[in-house]
Amino acid sequence: MIRILELEERVPAGTIKPRTLSRYFQEMGWSKRDIYRTVQKEFRHFEHDLPNDCWQADTQHTLYLPDPKNPGKRKKVYLIAIIDDHSRRIMHAEFFMEERYPRLERCVQKAVLKFGVPNLFFCDNGSVYSAKQFKIMCARMGTKLIHAKPYSPESKGKIEKYFQYVDSSFTGEANLLINQGKLTTLKQLNGYFRSWLEAYDNRVHRSTKQTPKKRYEAQADHTRHLPAEMLKEIFLWEEERTVRKTAIIELEGNQYDVDSSLRGKRIQIRYNPFDLSMIQIWKDNERFDDATPAELRSQSHSKLPDDPDHHDQIPVGVSSFLEQLKKQQDEEKRRRVGTTSFARLKEKKSGGE
Repeated sequence: MIRILELEERVPAGTIKPRTLSRYFQEMGWSKRDIYRTVQKEFRHFEHDLPNDCWQADTQHTLYLPDPKNPGKRKKVYLIAIIDDHSRRIMHAEFFMEERYPRLERCVQKAVLKFGVPNLFFCDNGSVYSAKQFKIMCARMGTKLIHAKPYSPESKGKIEKYFQYVDSSFTGEANLLINQGKLTTLKQLNGYFRSWLEAYDNRVHRSTKQTPKKRYEAQADHTRHLPAEMLKEIFLWEEERTVRKTAIIELEGNQYDVDSSLRGKRIQIRYNPFDLSMIQIWKDNERFDDATPAELRSQSHSKLPDDPDHHDQIPVGVSSFLEQLKKQQDEEKRRRVGTTSFARLKEKKSGGE
């Protein structure tokens, strides 16, 4: 709340102290102690020692946006988030119009490309987290996949705590923009959320006494990264097929010719769901020649959701916390780029170039 007041220039920065605000909350019965009295259980605090030792992931059913196919109605959006247990840094988080496995895979791909591979992946028992392709992907990365016990949200305490912070600091402000008609698309929502997330990563965490970013980067040398070519193989989908007597297999209505020696045998196929023109053929961990498309009706897998068009611009209107935060970060980036460019220009001139 102090941050909101400062960004909206209602009070000068630094004039309101957290202790002063807390005293007012206590007088009105809104203190953390009053809230925590409802908690009946106590749990031992646990934390992994290094970044990427363990990632926690979950999905939050949160906001409602105008339905792209029916703007007169609103449609629920889902926030998929992955948090590093040690640092509390968000490996990746993004809003989607539906909760389906390809959305989770997209989040994991972006997280792995940015931060490396986790040793342990901890999540709930939802259908997307129990998908066959997700288990295969984790096994290829050398990541142990563990599911939480049913009805035990306390075991996912760090991701649950993060979602509480999203609700208290982001969701309400986003709803204001939605109700004002200034936030109407998924692209806009994720744009505001990325700005908010950058502020979160640079905010001192109450438990660790460090920002998530600094805590993660302090021991980032211990993280495990995989070569780009290996990552391409890791994210391929895998299924089993029985080769017909005519040395043909089918996938998504497409027909492919395979090695004639595999007729009548059970094989594994691996493929990129976005491009079905190339199919890898495997049998007993041995790779055969790739399948040759005989009849290609579908270029991509039917389980991939259709992304609506997100090319409209963010409208200008009444200021809010999220708008001010995004504006402040954009100005900061422009200033850094301008300072860097000016410094380089001075170096060139002093060097006689």
